[in-house]
Amino acid sequence: MTDSGSQNKVTPQRSQDHEAQPQQRNKSKRKTSEQRVQQQSQAGVKAKHTCDQCGKDFTKKSNLTVHQRIHSGEKLFICDECGKAFAQKTNLKQHQLVHNGEKPHMCDECGKTFSQSGTLSRHLLIHRGIKAHRCEQCGKAFTQRSHLTLHMQTHSRAVLYHCDHCGKIYKHKQTLTEHLRSHTGHEVCPCDQCDKVFTTYQQLKRHQTSHSSERPHKCDTCGKTYKSKSHLHHHQQVHEKMKRGGTNKLYFHPLPLEHKKYVYAIIYVMVFF
Repeated sequence: MTDSGSQNKVTPQRSQDHEAQPQQRNKSKRKTSEQRVQQQSQAGVKAKHTCDQCGKDFTKKSNLTVHQRIHSGEKLFICDECGKAFAQKTNLKQHQLVHNGEKPHMCDECGKTFSQSGTLSRHLLIHRGIKAHRCEQCGKAFTQRSHLTLHMQTHSRAVLYHCDHCGKIYKHKQTLTEHLRSHTGHEVCPCDQCDKVFTTYQQLKRHQTSHSSERPHKCDTCGKTYKSKSHLHHHQQVHEKMKRGGTNKLYFHPLPLEHKKYVYAIIYVMVFF
């Protein structure tokens, strides 16, 4: 009896010890789990890469490296067609659509194609009748930003600058110049003699001839000079038509000049029967 009683006393103690061991194991498991989460969170903080120029954060160092080219002006991606350089590869690919004429984004309503999905999205507003462009002066809304631009000029005589790529409107030329970089990915070329801004240096050079008195393009047939090559080409078509069978007649037209004097100029008039 005594032995059985002592056995009964010992047995509960063993069961308590046995129950305490899983609790301790669960505690240790919970502790290691919490430590692992804490270590991962600490590792995540260390993995964050911050730009020292603007404070923008990146999860990968490679993304930070690409971003920093915006601040440094480094342009590693060069277009094989025209030699323009870009800071990011995506900007180069977007630019190359200009050369190959690729317009992968098509409107299901009218079939018009666009090189950028954002341009297509803005175009679709026209078909849906959504007037997303509202005048801040009077509240009138328009489906196209270009219509809003024209309307805003009725409220003010101030010159407004609008982007030819997306239609956004700006009050200052410098603001438009900075905005255009988001489309081109490179520096833009503003004209220092008027309000126009161009995306390429070649476009600016062609435009600047309109401000100059120089007429570098000369016709080999008659010696007439022009400011632009396109105007010379258009003029040369007159000579080509004359060679193909037009008849030349000479007419004398009085041309008013300074001090009300007149001179007579011989003008070739094409007459086709």
